[in-house]
Amino acid sequence: HFASISSMQSFDLATMKETEMDFTASFELRLSESGTIVPGVTLCYGIVLWFDTGFTNRFCKENPVVLSTSPFCTPTHWSQTIFTFEEPIAMVKESSTLDSSASVGTDESPATMLKSRISIVRASEHRSIDISVETTAFSKDGRKRSWPIQIFNL
Repeated sequence: HFASISSMQSFDLATMKETEMDFTASFELRLSESGTIVPGVTLCYGIVLWFDTGFTNRFCKENPVVLSTSPFCTPTHWSQTIFTFEEPIAMVKESSTLDSSASVGTDESPATMLKSRISIVRASEHRSIDISVETTAFSKDGRKRSWPIQIFNL
């Protein structure tokens, strides 16, 4: 139901340094035109991240290929990572009736946009990362509601 983000971060695995893998990215989410089948409120339960790795002409001249873990591609032994919100956030494509006394992101006052910021840093455990997710919902009239930062360890 949501528009997808093209890329949060890119790495050149052949030349990058270990210190370059920590990053922060911000993005906005709205209901997409094609995903909105039923009018009304849609619940957003979290954010899904995946990666694509290009085995390009640079290293695979005979058979360049992209390994994608996207939910829109053929499944691999890798999978997507799902960061669930502490509570679902109610969203609509466009809101005509608003309850200005209700919290943004509820059925009574659904959001029309989410803004999120994700930070990924190396954790102290070998081959682990710490991920923080900050989420703010915005209503059509500009009101907003932020949730506490969520921390995930992978």
